[in-house]
Amino acid sequence: MQPNAQSSLRISRAQVILLVGDALIFVFFAVEGRATHDMPLGSSPILTVLSVAAPFAVPWFILASLLGDYRAETVADPAQALFWTAIAWLSAGSIGLVARAIILQRPMLPLFAVAALGINGAMLMGWRLIVSLIEVYFSRRSNAK
Repeated sequence: MQPNAQSSLRISRAQVILLVGDALIFVFFAVEGRATHDMPLGSSPILTVLSVAAPFAVPWFILASLLGDYRAETVADPAQALFWTAIAWLSAGSIGLVARAIILQRPMLPLFAVAALGINGAMLMGWRLIVSLIEVYFSRRSNAK
């Protein structure tokens, strides 16, 4: 393995935190959405939550990775983090809405589309802004030493 290839495979603490936090946001949205609409999780709650979250989470993780949302440079710049999160989420969320409509074999409801894009987008952007600001704080603090 070449040194450059090896270093590109390294995952930082912030990247792991973002991956876990992003996943938790999709799980939260799925659980809260079902609870809000009095829809039980059924006999297999984990499978139910995963099936609800997957149409949104899968395109998110693919596009966020491809667009650089997990790159250290992006995470370390709050403006870039917000910008690329918005771009990735609007794209992934739109794909998720279409995938959900196809999976459920029913039309996409405009109100659900607005809620799903808006709520998930706000949670992703807020969460990622917090992580980015913490990264900037610790980076400046370590550079000051």
